[in-house]
Amino acid sequence: MTRTPNAQPPAFVPDHRAIPGSVPAIVDIAFHRLRLQLNAAYDMRATSALDHAALADRLSVLHDRAARWWRVLYRHAPDGVPFLYVRAVGRAELHERDESRFWRDTAADWRARAERRPTSDAAGALSNWAELGVA
Repeated sequence: MTRTPNAQPPAFVPDHRAIPGSVPAIVDIAFHRLRLQLNAAYDMRATSALDHAALADRLSVLHDRAARWWRVLYRHAPDGVPFLYVRAVGRAELHERDESRFWRDTAADWRARAERRPTSDAAGALSNWAELGVA
C-alpha cells in the first residue's frame, strides 16, 4: 500500500484486554460466553414442534442479548476510533436484532404447528397451510 507524504497514521486504539474492567473487555467476555451458549443451542436436537419452538425461543433470547451487548459497545466507543468501526458495531447490532426477530417468529410458527393452527405467511417451508386445508 502506498502512503501519501502527508498522510497521518491511524489513531492508536489500545488493546482492551490490557485494561481489565474496561467496557470493551467486559463486552469481549460477554461475547465469549454468548458464543458458547449459541454453540450449545445450535447443537441441540429437537424432535417435536414444541422442542423446535423452545429452541427457537432460546436462540431469539441469545441473539437479543448479543444485540444489547453491541449497543453497549456502540455507546462506549472511545474518541479516536475510526467511524468505520463504529459503523460496523452499529451494523452488528442491527444484524443481531434481525436474527432475534427471525427466531422469535420461527418459534411462533412452531407453536402454531404444534397447536394445529395456521402458521404465518412468512413461514415458507415451515408452512402448514396445505395440511390444514387453509387456502
